[in-house]
Amino acid sequence: MCTDLKEEIIKGAEMACLREYDFEILLKNTTLQECESFIKNHTEDTYLVPGGYKVKGITLLGTTSPVGFSGNDIIFRYTKCCFGFFALRLKNEAEEIKRLREQYKKDKNVTKIK
Repeated sequence: MCTDLKEEIIKGAEMACLREYDFEILLKNTTLQECESFIKNHTEDTYLVPGGYKVKGITLLGTTSPVGFSGNDIIFRYTKCCFGFFALRLKNEAEEIKRLREQYKKDKNVTKIK
């Protein structure tokens, strides 16, 4: 699996420890397309953001990564080398959602996909 992820990983990106966050794994060991579809289907607003963007200090890896908002929760794709792709939910993140929406509005490289 690591070989498949090689192109997706941004060189020099720091990996955050998820233990520091209130999160839930919604989907695990999945493909890029399955993860993106899942996020689109389970959020009110979904954005495709460039790799390297951060959500609560967690660096999003890959060329692009889906990030969605559902109520006060953030659902996004998390990449873990040798394990694959996951859809994670960060709970009760109203302030981070507000910050991200403002950031995404200003960036022409971010695309709203739902």
